[in-house]
Amino acid sequence: MKNKYILFFGLLVLGLATSCGKDDNYLTRMEDEREERSAYLERNGTFKLLPEGVYYQVLKAPENLDAPKVAIKDEVVVYFTGYFLDGRVFDNNVLNGKYEPMTLRIVSKLGAQIIREGAANGYTIEGWVPALLEMQEGTKARVVIPSNRAYPYGKTDGLGNIIIPMYTTLVFDLEVVEIRKPE
Repeated sequence: MKNKYILFFGLLVLGLATSCGKDDNYLTRMEDEREERSAYLERNGTFKLLPEGVYYQVLKAPENLDAPKVAIKDEVVVYFTGYFLDGRVFDNNVLNGKYEPMTLRIVSKLGAQIIREGAANGYTIEGWVPALLEMQEGTKARVVIPSNRAYPYGKTDGLGNIIIPMYTTLVFDLEVVEIRKPE
């Protein structure tokens, strides 16, 4: 009987020690990501921190500064290129050397549906939408998105290969080509 108690408490202590190690690893990785993101932001000019934790920088202002901004319920046609902090491209909507427009329907402050052939087909990452809501037709912006607003658990392809590791801040160049207001 005494051995059962010793075994039980031994396993309990081991479990607690193991779970603390995971928390420390999580906190360490989050801090490393924050430091890498801060260094990138310092090297790359002035960014506006949006309330949702996304960093926004205008690269090209629209020709018509009085044009309406993107709003919830709008359909927005965008060009995009996604980078890691080291500048490597991991995604874009370039096909055969030309940008292929992507249409999004803004459904909330953190949600946008991808529209293909007139039907909803998936969602963008959360971090795009706060930036898009700052933009007008013709605006081009750089957006720095912490992993918790992009791919908090990483991203893999259909074979399980890691495309975007966990704890990875992403950078996107977004250009609003057209805004379609709901009728």
